[in-house]
Amino acid sequence: MTTKTKKFEDELKELETIVSQIDSGALTLEESIGAFERGVMLVKALNGKLDEVERKVELLTRSAGGELRTAPFEPSSEHESENENSAGEKDDDETPF
Repeated sequence: MTTKTKKFEDELKELETIVSQIDSGALTLEESIGAFERGVMLVKALNGKLDEVERKVELLTRSAGGELRTAPFEPSSEHESENENSAGEKDDDETPF
């Protein structure tokens, strides 16, 4: 029998289903504990897959000479101020809400 690795999206969907089942309160205590244990295993597996993908992600850039080179992927923070100018001041257009 071959072991087939589940897709990330499939495992995430399963985790979402488990969370919904636990939140619904329809499961018995024993079923909830079993679902929780399965959920913890899924979270660990999903985190492992994300870590692996993060290590693999690289940006391809083209040098001035036309050569392709790789650079490590550096995610930008969503919380970095996009409205700051080069002096670090915020633009006047920033909404206060």
